[in-house]
Amino acid sequence: MSVLSPFRPALLLAVIAAGVPVAFGADAEPAPANPATTTTSASNGMSDRLFLAFAQDAALVKSQWWEGQIEYFDGSKGVPTDAWILRGVVAFRPVKSLEVGGSFGIGNTNASGNRPDGTGATDLEAYGKWVFVDGAPNTDFAVGLLFTIPTGDDTVGLGFNSFASQAFGSVSYRLENVAVIGGHVGLCLNGDGEYQGQDLNGKASFELGFSALFPLANQVSLVGEIQSQTARFDNDNPSPNNLIGAESATQILGGINWRAFGRGMLRGAVAFGLTEGAPDFSVLMSYAYTF
Repeated sequence: MSVLSPFRPALLLAVIAAGVPVAFGADAEPAPANPATTTTSASNGMSDRLFLAFAQDAALVKSQWWEGQIEYFDGSKGVPTDAWILRGVVAFRPVKSLEVGGSFGIGNTNASGNRPDGTGATDLEAYGKWVFVDGAPNTDFAVGLLFTIPTGDDTVGLGFNSFASQAFGSVSYRLENVAVIGGHVGLCLNGDGEYQGQDLNGKASFELGFSALFPLANQVSLVGEIQSQTARFDNDNPSPNNLIGAESATQILGGINWRAFGRGMLRGAVAFGLTEGAPDFSVLMSYAYTF
């Protein structure tokens, strides 16, 4: 996979994103004039959210979050397929301090060599978290659980056919109207799995992430994230399959949230893999409707 090839899908995603305002602009509401109300406290419901750590973020939606995403990623030795994925993300706030949600999608993969590829479902993820708003001055805390249900088609490279559960804790600190700094830690228990005919022996893994969100203008915020998870499976398969799921996955991401409409937001991000367990490159565009 060449260095330049991932950027051709990125240009296509940019064209798709450019058409979204036309589709939704007819009944759009004016954007809020003051961004401080979206970043001051989790109790108000934050319209700005993270990408990699959406579930673990110490933040709450105002009431509901509905998001449609399109993502392309370029594979690596630990994830040996390229893929396009259409994904839906939802989040609800049934009570004041509780948020529940999840994601699910379908994808199409392209594999090199003799590996199988094709179209199938992705894994289903579901989470719940309790947010302690203003647990300390300008600081919110959260604890929660994230479950991965193996609905993904591991035959075409869209999952590891492994049930996983993660317990996590997170924190976010508000620097006036300058930035929101956050981080999370997680312990994940991974069941045995399978990937394109290769058996995988699950083990416990650890996750660590850091984030920063910068409101730049009335409707625009920048997002930066770095996240790392240790290997989910033992490295006991013969080469060349010994790296699949058995390498740490570390990514660095830069993204943008544009509150183009009163209740709608355009979101986009580019991420780079720093280790073999993460895709070499990925790009994501989405539209989120939140209220």
